[in-house]
Amino acid sequence: MPKTLVTANGTLIQIGRELGKGGEGSVFEVPARAEQVAKLYHRQPDAKKQAKLSFMASTVDQQLLSYVAWPQETLHSARGGPVVGFLMPKVMGRDPVHMVYSPAHRRQERPKAAWNFLLFVARNTAAAFSALHSHGHVLGDVNQGNVLVGSDSKVVLIDSDSFQVNAQGIVHLCEVGVSHFTPPELQGLSSFDGLTRTANHDNFGLALLIFHLLFGGRHPYSGVPLRSGVGDTLESDIKAHRYAYARDSQSRGIGPPPRSIPLSIVPVAMETMFHHAFTENGAAGSRPTSEQWVTALDAVRGRLKPCGASSMHLYPDHLATCPWCALEQQDAIYFIDLGVTYTKTTSGFVLAQA
Repeated sequence: MPKTLVTANGTLIQIGRELGKGGEGSVFEVPARAEQVAKLYHRQPDAKKQAKLSFMASTVDQQLLSYVAWPQETLHSARGGPVVGFLMPKVMGRDPVHMVYSPAHRRQERPKAAWNFLLFVARNTAAAFSALHSHGHVLGDVNQGNVLVGSDSKVVLIDSDSFQVNAQGIVHLCEVGVSHFTPPELQGLSSFDGLTRTANHDNFGLALLIFHLLFGGRHPYSGVPLRSGVGDTLESDIKAHRYAYARDSQSRGIGPPPRSIPLSIVPVAMETMFHHAFTENGAAGSRPTSEQWVTALDAVRGRLKPCGASSMHLYPDHLATCPWCALEQQDAIYFIDLGVTYTKTTSGFVLAQA
C-alpha cells in the first residue's frame, strides 16, 4: 500500500504506522491529522462496498460523529481511482463495553464506578443507537466488541463500515452476526446473506447490552433449567424465548441464577420493557426503541438514592431497602467501597472525590 493516498476531493494524505490489524483491513495513524486514523483494506473492496463507503462519507454529520466512528473521507491510490480505505475519527481511551459490565474487570479497571455509572453507560449506548436509527441505518452485527466506553461514560460505536446502510433507498446489508446477540426470530439461520435487518432486530441487541450493564454482565437467557431440554445451548434458549428473569419464567422452564441482581432493582415500567424486548412480544415487532430506553434510563438516573452503609450503594428510590446490601449478605459483592462520595445533581449522583 502506498504511503501517500488521496481523498475524493484530491487532498494528499500521508499514511503513518500501523495501529491495528483485522481480517478485512488495518488501521493506520495519519501524522498530519492527529484526530483521525485511516482504515485501509487488505483487498480492494468490490463496487458495492465502494459505493457504500462513498455514500457514508458524503452524508456524515455531527450527530453521527458524536456516537460513531463513521467514515469521513474515502481514500484512493490516485484521484478518481477505486476506494481503498477511508478516514475516520480516532477513538482513544475507550474499552469494549464488556470490560465495563463485567464485575471483575470493572473492579480492576474502574473500581470507583458504581451502578449510576452503569446506568449512564446504558443510557449513552441507547443514545448511540438512536443516532444511527434516526439516519435510517441499522447496526446489524450488535455485539460486545463494537461498543466502546470511556471513563466519561461516553459510548462510541465502531466497525461502522459493516453496518447496514440505507443509501437513499439502496440498502447495503450487514451479513454477519454474533449468535448470542441474535434475536429469537433470526436464530437458526445458516447465514445472514441477503437478510435485511430492521431497527427492531437492533433493539434486541440494545436491550441485551443494557441488561448486561445493569445486571452484572448476566445474559437474560442464561439461568437455572427447570425441566429437561432447557439450558442446553444459549442459542436454543434464545430461540424459544426462555427469558430467565420473566415473571412467567417457570412456564418457560428456566429461572434466574442464584445470587443474581433481582429484576426488581428497576421500576416496573422498565421491567416491562425488558419483558417486551426478550419475549414473543418483541419478536412480533414491539421491542422498546432506542429513544424509549434513553427516556426510561434518564428517569431512573434521576431517582437514585444512596445507602447509609456504603457510598458505592446507589439504587432507585422505589426500593425500600438497599439491594446491594442484600446481595452482600449472600456473599454476592458487585461494588467495593473505596471511600468514594457522591454529590446530588439535577442528573443524578456524580462522583465527588476519592
